[in-house]
Amino acid sequence: MAELKKILVVFVVAVLFSIFVFTFIEALYPSPDYSDYCVEKMPPFFPEPEKGTDCSPLNVPPQFSEDCFSRGGHIDYAYNESGCPVSYECNMCSADYDNASSKHAFVVFVISSLFGLAAVLGGVSLPSQKNPLNEWVGTGFMFGGLISVFIGTAIYFSDLHRVWRPVVILIELLLVLWLSYKKLSPKQSSVHVRRRKK
Repeated sequence: MAELKKILVVFVVAVLFSIFVFTFIEALYPSPDYSDYCVEKMPPFFPEPEKGTDCSPLNVPPQFSEDCFSRGGHIDYAYNESGCPVSYECNMCSADYDNASSKHAFVVFVISSLFGLAAVLGGVSLPSQKNPLNEWVGTGFMFGGLISVFIGTAIYFSDLHRVWRPVVILIELLLVLWLSYKKLSPKQSSVHVRRRKK
């Protein structure tokens, strides 16, 4: 029964801490909304053109198109009352939204990593000798911190430079190994061995 209580405390603390971290970030720095960058245009209604009328072709220079597409934009046309294209421009709203999303993901990665590392260090430093409950709560904070770090990394991983990806994963792996050796102390196992010998 005591083990079940311990598992529940660890699980609840870890989940609630992770939820707190990301709701805190969203409250201070909301994620960008697509509608704030790109306005969905309703297709205009044009009357049936008279017989014999024809729209003059609107040729876009290839260099203009290539430059627009290379910057992540698309060609946006303006039409007259007859439904004929009269002008064009390079619409960069999608690229601006992607840049804002990438910036937001970076902020989430940094803040969640800081919160996560603080939770891990705080969970390790809780003195379990003074109160056995500290071990349960500390373990919950450690798991919650690791979850926050991993989720933050997953959110920003696609925007992370390919050189930094293995570095970040290696740091997180070392963090998990350090926690494993820190919490699974050989002193505890030696105590069990001595008891069995007695």
